[in-house]
Amino acid sequence: MAERNCTTATSCAGFTLIEMIMVVVIVGLMMGIAIPFLRNSSDRGGVTESAVVISSMHARAKLAAIQRGRVTRLKMNASQSTMWVTASKTSGSGVDTVGNVENLSDRFGITFTTTRDSLTFTPRGIGTESSGTTIVIAKGSAADTITISAAGRLVH
Repeated sequence: MAERNCTTATSCAGFTLIEMIMVVVIVGLMMGIAIPFLRNSSDRGGVTESAVVISSMHARAKLAAIQRGRVTRLKMNASQSTMWVTASKTSGSGVDTVGNVENLSDRFGITFTTTRDSLTFTPRGIGTESSGTTIVIAKGSAADTITISAAGRLVH
């Protein structure tokens, strides 16, 4: 670095242009590294939170079957990214919707695919499917998979 010729202490105070440029370059490099990471963390957060909602919907379907002593279904519409729980009415025919319809796309910005459109649970809370179910959740570069066994056990 060039030697400064200062006549008084106050004339040497401050930063040189080269020092300022170096700071701007270092901050720019740090931002270039941080911004993609922050963007991906938002995608991962949406996927993780939607997986929690799917798990709770699964638990709600099983619990409703046990509490009501009736068959319940976890319905999944992948094209609209919605899920809801239905239960057979306790008297008469038809079904009731248990809780709210969850729109995962509106809430978390995710899409999901599934190997079936509904899961059925007996009044004892046991799944009745002939094979397991896979739900793949995706948002941007982040993805996660939830597997539900034929007997209705969720593995995440």
